[in-house]
Amino acid sequence: MKKKMITLACLALAVIILLLVYAGAKKNNAQKPDANPESEVVSSGQYKLVSLDIADVKQIDTGKVVFEINDDGISVKDRSMSLLDEEKIVMEINALTNISSDNEVEKDCKDTEKYDLEKFAQCRVTYTMKDESTKSFEIGALTPDGQYYYALSDNNVYTIGKTTGDRIMQDVTDLADLSLDILDPNAITMLSVTQKGRDDLEVVYDNQNELSNASSDKNGLTTLVMRKPIENLLVYPYNIETGLLYNYDYFKLTEMVEFGSGSFAKYGLDDPQMKIAMEDTEKGVSLDVGNETEDGTAYYVTPYGNAAVYTMPKEALEPFFTYDIINFIQKFISLHYRSELSNIDIKSVYGDYTVEFKDDGDKKLTNENGVTKDNRQEYINGKAVDSEKFIAYYELLVGLTFDALKDCEITGDPQAEISYHRLDNTEETVRFYDYDDTFFAAVKGGEQQKMLINKQQVKQAIDKAKELLD
Repeated sequence: MKKKMITLACLALAVIILLLVYAGAKKNNAQKPDANPESEVVSSGQYKLVSLDIADVKQIDTGKVVFEINDDGISVKDRSMSLLDEEKIVMEINALTNISSDNEVEKDCKDTEKYDLEKFAQCRVTYTMKDESTKSFEIGALTPDGQYYYALSDNNVYTIGKTTGDRIMQDVTDLADLSLDILDPNAITMLSVTQKGRDDLEVVYDNQNELSNASSDKNGLTTLVMRKPIENLLVYPYNIETGLLYNYDYFKLTEMVEFGSGSFAKYGLDDPQMKIAMEDTEKGVSLDVGNETEDGTAYYVTPYGNAAVYTMPKEALEPFFTYDIINFIQKFISLHYRSELSNIDIKSVYGDYTVEFKDDGDKKLTNENGVTKDNRQEYINGKAVDSEKFIAYYELLVGLTFDALKDCEITGDPQAEISYHRLDNTEETVRFYDYDDTFFAAVKGGEQQKMLINKQQVKQAIDKAKELLD
């Protein structure tokens, strides 16, 4: 029994000695602000630097963002909430109202300047409660290892993790809503690109356009029609996807650079070098594009109606600067379905011809049930021709296709001119000018872009009329 008592007494003495050593170490560590925070942990529990019920808070001012809290929810003072991400704001408020530390560096600190806290070098957060009382919390310099910030709460200095500190010190641009409507590149119904130094590009789905409707019925595909730079060329959405939108996965806002409604001239957005507008069957996106970023990896952009500047990856926008419409159009020079035409006039060095479609007897454009089916009799220079043979001729005439587009000057008189007269009393004329020994430069109206077409193709299409007249 006596031996057991001696053993217990020795154990008790050892515990007392360990406690004294621990207390001494704690005192010494509190006097070493530059030590590694990992070596300064004095408690296995957390210190609550800020622990507030959001229902009791009226305002939080971080020095960069002022959050206002009322019965209607959380808002940001003097900022449009439509440009901010609600989820990011909630995460920020949670970070601001629940701040903890595992490490108390110095209690009742008298010299906060050594932690860069006296001048509030990083951030000072002020909380205004609903009872009008206030509380503040400050973030100072990084610890020597760069993993923590020194923080001041109730005159006590702690360390908080760098990730926590960075979140607390976010600017309003870090809370931006970066979402853009995601379109289906294979279901585009409108595409418009305007940029300096190039012809405008405009492609639309037009349900009043007979050419588009006829193509849609024939192929079972939504068919778009180009309006600029060349009118009435057929475009399929999948051609746009492969010819222009092949980097659409990058078409995203990556960060907000500036929040405001002032001048964005320094970003090149006071006079954008490009404007993009796109729609699919459900949604739309419109964008002004300014200068490249300083590191050359992105462009500054502003979505229409947003008084803010964002960045978008260069990969997303380069195709819009470098596209070649030859890659996403059907290369018919002037495709017309005969059911929309009354006649075609041809004047050329190969001969002049007039093609007419007439209702003769049973050869009608529509039947007694009002269904459109073009059975009209074909005439060339006033002579009725064999309908079966005419099919091949008509396919040559309206199936003229070009090889390339060229912005070139034209001189002299046209070598051929084909005018398509529609039943709605409108017409389209294509003129063919000498370009070189091999190609004509075909032009419709006053368009700048010229379509280069092989001369033999034009000659063959016109000469075929002679065979029908023999």
